[in-house]
Amino acid sequence: MLSNNPQIELGNKLTIARLLQRLMTIGNGNFINAVYVDKDLNLIDALGNTNKVTHPTFLRGQQWQAKEYNITVPLYSRFEKTPVIMVAVPILDEQKTWIGTLAVAVPLTVISNKLSSIKLAKESYAWLTDSNGLMVSHPNKSFIMKNKLSMTENVNYPGFYKIVRQTKLQNDGYGRYRDAQLNESKIVTFSKIDYLPGWTLFVTTKESEIFHNSYAIMYNVLIIAIVLMLVFLLLITHLANRITKPIVQLTKGVKESVNNKSSYLKIIDSHDEIGQLSQAFHDSLQKIHSHTTHLEQMVNHRTEEVTAKNLLLSQQNDKLEELASKDPLTRLYNRRAFSTLVDKEISRAKRHDLSLTLVILDIDHFKRINDMFGHNVGDDILCHFAHELSANMRKENLICRWGGEEFVILIPEATSDSVFKYIDQMRNKISLMNFAPVDRLTFSAGMATLGADESFKEWFQRADRALYTAKGSGRNCIVVD
Repeated sequence: MLSNNPQIELGNKLTIARLLQRLMTIGNGNFINAVYVDKDLNLIDALGNTNKVTHPTFLRGQQWQAKEYNITVPLYSRFEKTPVIMVAVPILDEQKTWIGTLAVAVPLTVISNKLSSIKLAKESYAWLTDSNGLMVSHPNKSFIMKNKLSMTENVNYPGFYKIVRQTKLQNDGYGRYRDAQLNESKIVTFSKIDYLPGWTLFVTTKESEIFHNSYAIMYNVLIIAIVLMLVFLLLITHLANRITKPIVQLTKGVKESVNNKSSYLKIIDSHDEIGQLSQAFHDSLQKIHSHTTHLEQMVNHRTEEVTAKNLLLSQQNDKLEELASKDPLTRLYNRRAFSTLVDKEISRAKRHDLSLTLVILDIDHFKRINDMFGHNVGDDILCHFAHELSANMRKENLICRWGGEEFVILIPEATSDSVFKYIDQMRNKISLMNFAPVDRLTFSAGMATLGADESFKEWFQRADRALYTAKGSGRNCIVVD
Protein backbone atom coordinates (compact mmCIF):
# COMPACT_ATOMS: atom_id res chain seq x y z
CA MET A 1 0.00 0.00 0.00
CA LEU A 2 2.83 2.38 0.78
CA SER A 3 6.17 1.38 -0.69
CA ASN A 4 5.36 2.20 -4.34
CA ASN A 5 3.56 5.51 -3.70
CA PRO A 6 5.77 8.50 -4.71
CA GLN A 7 4.02 10.71 -2.12
CA ILE A 8 5.45 8.50 0.63
CA GLU A 9 9.04 9.32 -0.37
CA LEU A 10 8.10 13.02 -0.22
CA GLY A 11 6.79 12.52 3.33
CA ASN A 12 3.27 13.72 2.46
CA LYS A 13 1.50 13.33 5.81
CA LEU A 14 -2.02 13.65 4.39
CA THR A 15 -1.39 10.89 1.84
CA ILE A 16 0.21 8.61 4.44
CA ALA A 17 -2.66 9.16 6.89
CA ARG A 18 -5.23 8.47 4.14
CA LEU A 19 -3.52 5.18 3.22
CA LEU A 20 -3.33 4.20 6.88
CA GLN A 21 -7.04 4.94 7.27
CA ARG A 22 -7.68 2.70 4.28
CA LEU A 23 -5.68 -0.03 6.01
CA MET A 24 -7.88 0.45 9.09
CA THR A 25 -10.93 -0.12 6.87
CA ILE A 26 -9.42 -3.30 5.46
CA GLY A 27 -8.91 -4.49 9.05
CA ASN A 28 -12.71 -4.70 9.36
CA GLY A 29 -12.74 -3.38 12.93
CA ASN A 30 -9.86 -5.57 14.16
CA PHE A 31 -7.34 -2.68 14.19
CA ILE A 32 -7.46 0.18 16.68
CA ASN A 33 -4.73 2.13 14.89
CA ALA A 34 -2.24 1.93 12.02
CA VAL A 35 1.20 3.55 11.89
CA TYR A 36 3.97 4.14 9.37
CA VAL A 37 7.61 4.58 10.45
CA ASP A 38 10.16 5.83 7.90
CA LYS A 39 13.88 5.02 7.80
CA ASP A 40 14.63 7.96 10.11
CA LEU A 41 12.17 6.56 12.71
CA ASN A 42 9.61 9.33 12.15
CA LEU A 43 6.14 7.94 12.94
CA ILE A 44 2.69 8.95 11.70
CA ASP A 45 -0.55 7.15 12.59
CA ALA A 46 -3.95 6.88 10.92
CA LEU A 47 -5.23 9.89 12.90
CA GLY A 48 -2.39 12.11 11.66
CA ASN A 49 -0.46 12.02 14.97
CA THR A 50 3.31 12.23 14.60
CA ASN A 51 6.12 11.18 16.86
CA LYS A 52 9.80 10.24 16.96
CA VAL A 53 10.06 6.49 17.63
CA THR A 54 12.22 5.32 20.53
CA HIS A 55 10.39 2.08 21.36
CA PRO A 56 12.38 -1.09 20.38
CA THR A 57 9.20 -2.58 18.92
CA PHE A 58 9.81 -0.77 15.63
CA LEU A 59 12.83 -2.71 14.47
CA ARG A 60 15.45 -1.29 12.14
CA GLY A 61 17.66 -2.59 9.32
CA GLN A 62 19.56 -5.77 10.22
CA GLN A 63 16.93 -6.84 12.76
CA TRP A 64 14.53 -7.50 9.87
CA GLN A 65 16.81 -10.03 8.14
CA ALA A 66 14.93 -13.25 7.28
CA LYS A 67 11.77 -11.80 8.85
CA GLU A 68 8.55 -11.12 6.97
CA TYR A 69 6.81 -9.66 9.99
CA ASN A 70 7.09 -9.10 13.73
CA ILE A 71 4.34 -9.45 16.35
CA THR A 72 5.03 -7.80 19.69
CA VAL A 73 4.06 -8.70 23.19
CA PRO A 74 1.21 -6.54 24.59
CA LEU A 75 2.17 -2.94 25.27
CA TYR A 76 0.70 0.48 25.95
CA SER A 77 1.45 2.94 23.15
CA ARG A 78 1.51 6.73 23.25
CA PHE A 79 -1.75 6.97 21.25
CA GLU A 80 -3.81 4.07 22.65
CA LYS A 81 -4.85 3.85 26.31
CA THR A 82 -5.57 0.14 26.15
CA PRO A 83 -3.04 -2.70 25.78
CA VAL A 84 -2.44 -3.64 22.14
CA ILE A 85 -0.38 -6.05 20.11
CA MET A 86 1.56 -4.44 17.26
CA VAL A 87 1.72 -6.44 14.03
CA ALA A 88 4.62 -4.92 12.09
CA VAL A 89 5.78 -5.57 8.51
CA PRO A 90 9.05 -4.22 7.07
CA ILE A 91 9.10 -2.16 3.86
CA LEU A 92 12.15 -3.11 1.78
CA ASP A 93 13.53 -1.60 -1.42
CA GLU A 94 14.68 -3.58 -4.48
CA GLN A 95 18.01 -4.34 -2.75
CA LYS A 96 16.13 -5.77 0.26
CA THR A 97 17.27 -2.83 2.38
CA TRP A 98 14.97 -1.71 5.19
CA ILE A 99 13.38 1.68 4.46
CA GLY A 100 10.45 1.69 6.86
CA THR A 101 7.88 -0.22 8.88
CA LEU A 102 4.11 -0.54 8.54
CA ALA A 103 2.25 -1.68 11.67
CA VAL A 104 -1.27 -2.04 13.02
CA ALA A 105 -2.41 -2.07 16.64
CA VAL A 106 -4.69 -4.96 17.56
CA PRO A 107 -6.45 -4.55 20.94
CA LEU A 108 -6.45 -7.55 23.27
CA THR A 109 -10.26 -7.50 23.27
CA VAL A 110 -10.24 -8.57 19.61
CA ILE A 111 -8.15 -11.63 20.47
CA SER A 112 -10.39 -12.49 23.40
CA ASN A 113 -13.47 -12.30 21.16
CA LYS A 114 -11.85 -14.59 18.60
CA LEU A 115 -10.86 -17.14 21.26
CA SER A 116 -14.31 -17.20 22.88
CA SER A 117 -15.58 -19.40 20.04
CA ILE A 118 -12.98 -22.16 20.69
CA LYS A 119 -14.51 -24.92 22.81
CA LEU A 120 -13.92 -28.64 23.32
CA ALA A 121 -17.02 -28.98 25.50
CA LYS A 122 -19.93 -26.88 26.68
CA GLU A 123 -18.07 -25.07 29.47
CA SER A 124 -14.52 -25.18 28.09
CA TYR A 125 -12.69 -21.95 27.30
CA ALA A 126 -9.53 -20.88 25.46
CA TRP A 127 -6.85 -18.49 26.70
CA LEU A 128 -3.51 -17.21 25.46
CA THR A 129 -0.04 -16.33 26.82
CA ASP A 130 2.69 -14.35 25.10
CA SER A 131 6.41 -15.15 24.80
CA ASN A 132 6.97 -13.89 28.37
CA GLY A 133 4.29 -16.19 29.76
CA LEU A 134 1.97 -13.24 30.44
CA MET A 135 -1.77 -13.92 30.03
CA VAL A 136 -3.03 -11.70 27.20
CA SER A 137 -6.47 -13.31 26.83
CA HIS A 138 -8.64 -15.09 29.41
CA PRO A 139 -12.37 -15.23 30.30
CA ASN A 140 -11.41 -13.88 33.74
CA LYS A 141 -10.45 -10.32 32.79
CA SER A 142 -8.64 -9.81 36.11
CA PHE A 143 -5.97 -12.26 34.88
CA ILE A 144 -5.20 -10.33 31.66
CA MET A 145 -1.85 -8.47 31.71
CA LYS A 146 -1.41 -9.44 35.39
CA ASN A 147 -0.90 -13.21 35.78
CA LYS A 148 2.13 -15.04 34.42
CA LEU A 149 2.81 -18.74 34.03
CA SER A 150 4.94 -20.17 36.84
CA MET A 151 6.82 -23.46 37.15
CA THR A 152 6.35 -23.50 40.93
CA GLU A 153 3.39 -25.03 42.80
CA ASN A 154 0.34 -22.78 43.33
CA VAL A 155 -1.98 -23.78 46.22
CA ASN A 156 -5.01 -22.51 44.30
CA TYR A 157 -4.19 -24.62 41.21
CA PRO A 158 -2.23 -27.70 42.39
CA GLY A 159 -0.60 -29.59 39.54
CA PHE A 160 -0.74 -26.73 37.02
CA TYR A 161 3.01 -26.07 37.29
CA LYS A 162 3.63 -29.47 35.68
CA ILE A 163 1.70 -28.36 32.59
CA VAL A 164 3.77 -25.15 32.44
CA ARG A 165 6.94 -27.26 32.47
CA GLN A 166 5.56 -29.34 29.61
CA THR A 167 5.10 -26.17 27.50
CA LYS A 168 8.86 -25.54 27.80
CA LEU A 169 9.65 -28.99 26.37
CA GLN A 170 6.81 -29.70 23.92
CA ASN A 171 5.03 -27.83 21.14
CA ASP A 172 1.69 -29.34 22.15
CA GLY A 173 0.28 -31.62 24.82
CA TYR A 174 -2.16 -31.83 27.71
CA GLY A 175 -2.25 -32.23 31.48
CA ARG A 176 -4.50 -32.38 34.53
CA TYR A 177 -4.69 -29.99 37.50
CA ARG A 178 -7.16 -29.19 40.25
CA ASP A 179 -8.99 -25.89 40.71
CA ALA A 180 -8.97 -25.69 44.54
CA GLN A 181 -11.34 -22.73 44.61
CA LEU A 182 -14.06 -24.59 42.63
CA ASN A 183 -13.02 -28.05 43.87
CA GLU A 184 -12.94 -29.31 40.26
CA SER A 185 -10.49 -31.41 38.29
CA LYS A 186 -9.69 -29.88 34.90
CA ILE A 187 -7.93 -30.96 31.72
CA VAL A 188 -5.74 -28.42 29.89
CA THR A 189 -4.58 -28.88 26.29
CA PHE A 190 -1.94 -26.56 24.90
CA SER A 191 -0.27 -25.83 21.57
CA LYS A 192 2.50 -23.46 20.51
CA ILE A 193 1.57 -20.99 17.75
CA ASP A 194 3.91 -21.24 14.76
CA TYR A 195 3.63 -17.64 13.56
CA LEU A 196 3.87 -16.23 17.12
CA PRO A 197 7.18 -17.54 18.51
CA GLY A 198 6.89 -18.31 22.22
CA TRP A 199 3.11 -17.75 22.34
CA THR A 200 0.94 -20.60 23.63
CA LEU A 201 -2.77 -21.35 23.22
CA PHE A 202 -4.50 -23.19 26.11
CA VAL A 203 -7.98 -24.77 26.25
CA THR A 204 -9.33 -25.62 29.71
CA THR A 205 -12.16 -28.16 30.14
CA LYS A 206 -13.82 -29.83 33.11
CA GLU A 207 -12.64 -33.41 33.39
CA SER A 208 -16.21 -34.55 34.14
CA GLU A 209 -17.44 -33.02 30.87
CA ILE A 210 -14.84 -34.91 28.87
CA PHE A 211 -15.77 -38.33 30.31
CA HIS A 212 -19.49 -37.55 30.14
CA ASN A 213 -19.14 -36.79 26.45
CA SER A 214 -17.13 -39.99 25.93
CA TYR A 215 -19.86 -42.16 27.46
CA ALA A 216 -22.54 -40.35 25.45
CA ILE A 217 -20.57 -40.87 22.26
CA MET A 218 -20.14 -44.61 22.93
CA TYR A 219 -23.87 -45.06 23.60
CA ASN A 220 -24.83 -43.12 20.49
CA VAL A 221 -22.41 -45.13 18.36
CA LEU A 222 -24.00 -48.37 19.55
CA ILE A 223 -27.54 -47.16 18.77
CA ILE A 224 -26.51 -45.83 15.37
CA ALA A 225 -24.81 -49.12 14.48
CA ILE A 226 -28.01 -51.07 15.18
CA VAL A 227 -30.13 -48.67 13.16
CA LEU A 228 -27.68 -48.77 10.27
CA MET A 229 -27.85 -52.54 10.12
CA LEU A 230 -31.65 -52.36 9.69
CA VAL A 231 -31.73 -49.68 7.01
CA PHE A 232 -28.54 -50.54 5.14
CA LEU A 233 -30.16 -51.62 1.87
CA LEU A 234 -32.53 -48.65 1.79
CA LEU A 235 -29.61 -46.31 2.45
CA ILE A 236 -27.62 -47.68 -0.47
CA THR A 237 -30.55 -47.08 -2.82
CA HIS A 238 -31.12 -43.59 -1.48
CA LEU A 239 -27.40 -42.85 -1.68
CA ALA A 240 -27.26 -43.84 -5.34
CA ASN A 241 -30.33 -41.90 -6.44
CA ARG A 242 -30.36 -38.85 -4.18
CA ILE A 243 -26.79 -38.22 -3.10
CA THR A 244 -24.15 -39.84 -5.32
CA LYS A 245 -25.52 -38.45 -8.58
CA PRO A 246 -25.95 -34.86 -7.29
CA ILE A 247 -22.46 -34.97 -5.76
CA VAL A 248 -20.92 -36.05 -9.08
CA GLN A 249 -22.91 -33.31 -10.83
CA LEU A 250 -21.84 -30.74 -8.26
CA THR A 251 -18.17 -31.76 -8.47
CA LYS A 252 -18.18 -31.49 -12.26
CA GLY A 253 -19.94 -28.11 -12.15
CA VAL A 254 -17.49 -26.70 -9.58
CA LYS A 255 -14.47 -27.78 -11.68
CA GLU A 256 -15.91 -26.20 -14.84
CA SER A 257 -16.73 -22.97 -13.01
CA VAL A 258 -13.26 -22.79 -11.45
CA ASN A 259 -11.50 -23.37 -14.78
CA ASN A 260 -13.78 -21.10 -16.82
CA LYS A 261 -14.96 -17.75 -15.46
CA SER A 262 -17.76 -17.60 -18.04
CA SER A 263 -19.18 -20.92 -16.82
CA TYR A 264 -21.57 -20.46 -13.90
CA LEU A 265 -22.36 -23.28 -11.48
CA LYS A 266 -25.90 -24.64 -11.84
CA ILE A 267 -27.71 -24.83 -8.51
CA ILE A 268 -29.02 -28.31 -7.68
CA ASP A 269 -32.73 -28.09 -6.92
CA SER A 270 -33.05 -30.05 -3.69
CA HIS A 271 -33.87 -29.20 -0.09
CA ASP A 272 -31.18 -31.38 1.49
CA GLU A 273 -27.54 -30.71 2.30
CA ILE A 274 -26.51 -31.20 -1.33
CA GLY A 275 -28.82 -28.39 -2.40
CA GLN A 276 -27.48 -26.16 0.37
CA LEU A 277 -23.90 -27.05 -0.56
CA SER A 278 -24.65 -26.33 -4.21
CA GLN A 279 -26.10 -22.93 -3.28
CA ALA A 280 -23.08 -22.18 -1.09
CA PHE A 281 -20.63 -23.13 -3.87
CA HIS A 282 -22.62 -21.05 -6.37
CA ASP A 283 -22.58 -17.96 -4.13
CA SER A 284 -18.90 -18.40 -3.28
CA LEU A 285 -17.83 -18.85 -6.90
CA GLN A 286 -19.91 -15.84 -7.92
CA LYS A 287 -18.12 -13.74 -5.33
CA ILE A 288 -14.73 -15.14 -6.35
CA HIS A 289 -15.40 -14.39 -10.04
CA SER A 290 -16.62 -10.91 -9.12
CA HIS A 291 -13.54 -10.21 -6.98
CA THR A 292 -11.25 -11.65 -9.68
CA THR A 293 -12.84 -9.44 -12.33
CA HIS A 294 -12.51 -6.43 -10.03
CA LEU A 295 -8.86 -7.21 -9.33
CA GLU A 296 -8.14 -7.63 -13.05
CA GLN A 297 -9.77 -4.27 -13.71
CA MET A 298 -7.70 -2.70 -10.94
CA VAL A 299 -4.51 -4.26 -12.33
CA ASN A 300 -5.34 -3.04 -15.86
CA HIS A 301 -6.13 0.42 -14.51
CA ARG A 302 -2.90 0.56 -12.53
CA THR A 303 -0.98 -0.72 -15.55
CA GLU A 304 -2.48 2.05 -17.69
CA GLU A 305 -1.58 4.61 -15.03
CA VAL A 306 2.01 3.34 -14.85
CA THR A 307 2.28 3.31 -18.67
CA ALA A 308 0.97 6.87 -18.86
CA LYS A 309 3.36 8.03 -16.16
CA ASN A 310 6.29 6.27 -17.86
CA LEU A 311 5.37 7.95 -21.16
CA LEU A 312 5.19 11.34 -19.43
CA LEU A 313 8.53 10.68 -17.75
CA SER A 314 10.07 9.69 -21.09
CA GLN A 315 8.77 12.87 -22.71
CA GLN A 316 10.11 14.96 -19.84
CA ASN A 317 13.49 13.20 -20.10
CA ASP A 318 13.56 13.95 -23.84
CA LYS A 319 12.85 17.60 -23.10
CA LEU A 320 15.58 17.69 -20.46
CA GLU A 321 18.00 16.01 -22.85
CA GLU A 322 17.17 18.56 -25.52
CA LEU A 323 17.65 21.44 -23.07
CA ALA A 324 20.99 19.98 -22.02
CA SER A 325 22.22 19.43 -25.58
CA LYS A 326 20.86 22.48 -27.47
CA ASP A 327 21.90 26.12 -27.49
CA PRO A 328 18.93 28.04 -26.00
CA LEU A 329 19.19 30.89 -28.53
CA THR A 330 19.80 29.20 -31.91
CA ARG A 331 18.49 25.69 -31.04
CA LEU A 332 21.67 24.24 -32.58
CA TYR A 333 23.80 21.71 -30.72
CA ASN A 334 25.79 23.26 -27.89
CA ARG A 335 29.47 22.69 -27.32
CA ARG A 336 29.03 19.86 -24.80
CA ALA A 337 26.69 17.84 -27.03
CA PHE A 338 28.85 18.44 -30.12
CA SER A 339 31.94 17.13 -28.32
CA THR A 340 30.11 13.90 -27.53
CA LEU A 341 28.77 13.44 -31.07
CA VAL A 342 32.06 14.26 -32.79
CA ASP A 343 33.84 11.47 -30.86
CA LYS A 344 31.33 8.96 -32.28
CA GLU A 345 31.77 10.29 -35.83
CA ILE A 346 35.58 10.11 -35.53
CA SER A 347 35.37 6.49 -34.36
CA ARG A 348 33.01 5.62 -37.24
CA ALA A 349 35.18 7.36 -39.82
CA LYS A 350 38.34 5.57 -38.64
CA ARG A 351 36.55 2.21 -38.40
CA HIS A 352 35.21 2.40 -41.99
CA ASP A 353 38.08 4.48 -43.47
CA LEU A 354 35.81 7.45 -44.29
CA SER A 355 36.66 11.12 -44.80
CA LEU A 356 35.51 13.67 -42.23
CA THR A 357 35.73 17.46 -42.65
CA LEU A 358 35.44 20.17 -39.99
CA VAL A 359 34.38 23.75 -40.84
CA ILE A 360 34.65 26.67 -38.40
CA LEU A 361 32.67 29.81 -39.34
CA ASP A 362 32.86 33.24 -37.74
CA ILE A 363 30.50 36.13 -38.60
CA ASP A 364 32.58 39.10 -39.70
CA HIS A 365 32.58 42.23 -37.52
CA PHE A 366 29.79 40.89 -35.26
CA LYS A 367 30.92 43.02 -32.33
CA ARG A 368 30.30 46.11 -34.47
CA ILE A 369 26.70 44.91 -35.05
CA ASN A 370 26.10 44.57 -31.28
CA ASP A 371 27.65 47.96 -30.61
CA MET A 372 25.63 49.73 -33.32
CA PHE A 373 22.23 48.03 -33.00
CA GLY A 374 22.22 46.37 -29.59
CA HIS A 375 22.35 42.78 -28.41
CA ASN A 376 18.70 42.06 -29.22
CA VAL A 377 19.35 42.73 -32.90
CA GLY A 378 22.55 40.71 -32.61
CA ASP A 379 20.61 37.76 -31.19
CA ASP A 380 18.05 37.99 -34.04
CA ILE A 381 20.84 37.93 -36.62
CA LEU A 382 22.46 34.92 -34.93
CA CYS A 383 19.12 33.05 -35.03
CA HIS A 384 18.56 34.00 -38.70
CA PHE A 385 22.11 32.93 -39.59
CA ALA A 386 21.71 29.61 -37.71
CA HIS A 387 18.43 28.94 -39.54
CA GLU A 388 20.07 29.47 -42.93
CA LEU A 389 22.92 27.10 -41.98
CA SER A 390 20.46 24.39 -40.95
CA ALA A 391 18.21 24.87 -44.00
CA ASN A 392 21.11 24.41 -46.41
CA MET A 393 22.75 21.39 -44.74
CA ARG A 394 22.28 17.64 -45.05
CA LYS A 395 20.69 15.86 -42.09
CA GLU A 396 23.94 13.94 -41.60
CA ASN A 397 25.89 17.14 -40.93
CA LEU A 398 26.32 18.30 -37.32
CA ILE A 399 25.98 22.05 -36.72
CA CYS A 400 27.03 23.59 -33.41
CA ARG A 401 27.12 27.08 -31.97
CA TRP A 402 30.62 26.95 -30.53
CA GLY A 403 30.35 30.30 -28.77
CA GLY A 404 29.43 33.91 -29.47
CA GLU A 405 29.28 34.37 -33.27
CA GLU A 406 31.38 31.24 -33.99
CA PHE A 407 29.81 28.08 -35.48
CA VAL A 408 31.27 24.63 -36.19
CA ILE A 409 30.02 22.22 -38.88
CA LEU A 410 31.02 18.53 -39.04
CA ILE A 411 30.51 17.02 -42.52
CA PRO A 412 30.85 13.19 -42.71
CA GLU A 413 32.13 11.33 -45.78
CA ALA A 414 33.53 14.45 -47.42
CA THR A 415 36.97 16.04 -47.94
CA SER A 416 37.87 19.72 -47.78
CA ASP A 417 38.05 19.92 -51.58
CA SER A 418 34.45 18.67 -52.00
CA VAL A 419 33.18 20.84 -49.15
CA PHE A 420 34.93 24.05 -50.21
CA LYS A 421 32.64 24.74 -53.17
CA TYR A 422 29.53 24.07 -51.07
CA ILE A 423 30.60 26.39 -48.21
CA ASP A 424 31.68 29.09 -50.69
CA GLN A 425 28.26 29.01 -52.35
CA MET A 426 26.67 29.45 -48.91
CA ARG A 427 29.02 32.38 -48.20
CA ASN A 428 27.92 34.12 -51.42
CA LYS A 429 24.25 33.38 -50.72
CA ILE A 430 24.36 34.82 -47.20
CA SER A 431 26.26 37.92 -48.36
CA LEU A 432 23.34 38.67 -50.69
CA MET A 433 20.56 38.01 -48.14
CA ASN A 434 18.66 40.63 -46.16
CA PHE A 435 19.77 40.75 -42.52
CA ALA A 436 18.25 44.18 -41.78
CA PRO A 437 19.12 46.49 -40.17
CA VAL A 438 22.63 45.26 -41.14
CA ASP A 439 23.48 46.30 -44.70
CA ARG A 440 25.43 43.17 -45.51
CA LEU A 441 26.39 40.06 -43.52
CA THR A 442 29.48 38.00 -44.32
CA PHE A 443 31.47 35.28 -42.62
CA SER A 444 34.96 33.83 -42.70
CA ALA A 445 35.66 30.10 -42.52
CA GLY A 446 38.49 27.67 -41.98
CA MET A 447 38.28 23.96 -42.76
CA ALA A 448 40.36 20.81 -42.39
CA THR A 449 39.89 17.11 -43.18
CA LEU A 450 40.65 14.63 -40.38
CA GLY A 451 44.10 13.13 -40.73
CA ALA A 452 45.18 9.59 -39.90
CA ASP A 453 45.79 9.07 -36.15
CA GLU A 454 44.86 12.72 -35.55
CA SER A 455 43.03 13.68 -32.33
CA PHE A 456 40.01 16.01 -32.30
CA LYS A 457 42.05 18.68 -30.52
CA GLU A 458 44.77 18.65 -33.20
CA TRP A 459 42.17 18.55 -35.98
CA PHE A 460 40.22 21.48 -34.48
CA GLN A 461 43.40 23.53 -34.07
CA ARG A 462 44.20 23.15 -37.81
CA ALA A 463 40.73 24.32 -38.82
CA ASP A 464 40.95 27.18 -36.30
CA ARG A 465 44.29 28.29 -37.72
CA ALA A 466 42.74 28.29 -41.20
CA LEU A 467 39.90 30.51 -39.86
CA TYR A 468 42.37 33.04 -38.44
CA THR A 469 44.22 33.01 -41.78
CA ALA A 470 40.89 33.82 -43.51
CA LYS A 471 40.29 36.70 -41.09
CA GLY A 472 43.81 37.98 -41.64
CA SER A 473 43.29 37.84 -45.40
CA GLY A 474 40.54 40.44 -45.29
CA ARG A 475 37.59 38.28 -44.07
CA ASN A 476 34.61 37.06 -46.22
CA CYS A 477 36.67 34.16 -47.49
CA ILE A 478 37.42 30.48 -46.84
CA VAL A 479 40.84 28.93 -46.13
CA VAL A 480 41.58 25.17 -46.28
CA ASP A 481 44.33 23.69 -44.09
